[in-house]
Amino acid sequence: MIDELIEIGKISGAAGIRGELKLYHYSGERERLAGVGELFLESPGGDPQPCAVVSVRYAGKTPILKLGEVTDRSAAEALRGRRVFAREGDLAPLDADSYYVKDLIGASVCDASGNALGTVSDIIDNPAHDLLVIESAAETENITRKFMLPFVDVFILAVERNVEGFPVKITASLPDGLTETGG
Repeated sequence: MIDELIEIGKISGAAGIRGELKLYHYSGERERLAGVGELFLESPGGDPQPCAVVSVRYAGKTPILKLGEVTDRSAAEALRGRRVFAREGDLAPLDADSYYVKDLIGASVCDASGNALGTVSDIIDNPAHDLLVIESAAETENITRKFMLPFVDVFILAVERNVEGFPVKITASLPDGLTETGG
């Protein structure tokens, strides 16, 4: 079931005394949650469990969720850190320059000259910006090297999509020394 869902954020805490939840929302776009009637909360076992969305309001940029299954502050606090999922079809469409994390995994990465740097193997959710984890096989050694690249405009020059619209190639401008090995 988790493969059918999009991870949209995580519970960052309680809001008030009536069981409202603060959502650290990965996209940050208010419109993404408009009209969503059901979300899925990660259970203690890791499986997403459906929850009815009673309301969504905002405190600044932070979504405040009221879910039918969460009735008081203690129940809300117990959910801190849990991942939140939604069906992709229930969410408002992405902007042209936005991507789902799951779609960036596996994209090839090259520098501005077209030299292969590796493949995106993971994305780390960092408060300032997402970090791409890029794996590359060393040509002279039989090892895999990893490095992280901030997913921000200053380093990401282009993201090419295939005919289905999925990102397949990322062209990047690397800061000096990013892929160098220490000695």
